[in-house]
Amino acid sequence: MNRVKFPNRSHFQTDLNAQVDLYFENTQLPKTGTWKMFFKTGVILCALVAFYIGLVFYANSYWAVALCGLGIAFAICLMGFNIMHDGAHGAYAQNPKLNWLMGFTLDLMGGSNYLWRQKHNFLHHTYTNIDQYDRDLQSSGLLCLSPDQEWRPFHRYQHLYALPLYGLHTIFWLLYRDFVAFFAGKVGPIKLRKPKWSETILFFSGKTVAYTYTFMIPAFFHPIWKIALGFVLIHMILGITLSVIFQLAHTTEGPTFPQPNVQTGHMKNAWAIHQVETTANFANNNKLAAWCFGGLNFQIEHHLFPHICHIHYPALSKIVRQLCEKNGITYHAYPTVRAAIKAHFKFLYKMAHTPGTTKEQPVEKKVLQG
Repeated sequence: MNRVKFPNRSHFQTDLNAQVDLYFENTQLPKTGTWKMFFKTGVILCALVAFYIGLVFYANSYWAVALCGLGIAFAICLMGFNIMHDGAHGAYAQNPKLNWLMGFTLDLMGGSNYLWRQKHNFLHHTYTNIDQYDRDLQSSGLLCLSPDQEWRPFHRYQHLYALPLYGLHTIFWLLYRDFVAFFAGKVGPIKLRKPKWSETILFFSGKTVAYTYTFMIPAFFHPIWKIALGFVLIHMILGITLSVIFQLAHTTEGPTFPQPNVQTGHMKNAWAIHQVETTANFANNNKLAAWCFGGLNFQIEHHLFPHICHIHYPALSKIVRQLCEKNGITYHAYPTVRAAIKAHFKFLYKMAHTPGTTKEQPVEKKVLQG
């Protein structure tokens, strides 16, 4: 694979960085989290622990089991969207050790911070929507998520089977995918940095802790079949929620899928412009959505400033929008979560029946702004 090269920094990025720096200078706010972030963390962690204790030790009726199971699934989502995500990007706090600790919550949930930092922080955030390089577009060939991917006949039904497939995402991640990537030392064709001995210990320690509270502790109180059923149902909810929210940012009708020059590896647009045009926001006026999704509904701002805590994105979005309009850059934004979900499934349908329509431009030329 050729090395992808972006043009030198654009005037857009220079002006944007200057205005964002001025915003923080005027407000005297830190670029990382404030007391609001720490309060949110406490609420989410307390909710997760309470629902887990309720499910394992106290739930005696189907209604109680269902309530606690849903609570666990959504609390894990909130922890991933807010705490882990900001921590892994170094945006949670000014203290690097605290950022590392918050990022490590991914390991405690059964994932791997070591793999996440390379696959997500580097590959996805650098090469957004560039097929083969952005590993978030890869689905083992089960979905066609880019006009540059190989189309297969069964993809014509992907808008129908995508949702249950998303439901298997975290199960596959927890039990299989991380181990394959770790031992192979690569994701797809891209080699990973060799793990330090400490990262190896943490990788297996995290998996052990996750398997202990998921399977071993409940086994003292419940039959195996109930544990297995609960595991599958919780992870189906978890997988669908996580997958859909992450997909709304890049695989909808607005974002583009540019590819590097085959001979030189050069991209047409500078990195900052590339990030804006390959990304979409949604529900930017919905404060509840912003609180729950950890700023993932401000995905454009997140891709431009991944090291800034998500609590600042609503304010920064106004700056980004104005500069995009000034420079003639399309700012994709859906007014509601529902509109974004609809756009994602319309994208899946169009990729299923007319692959290649979004390669040079969005599926619909209409500018989507909320």
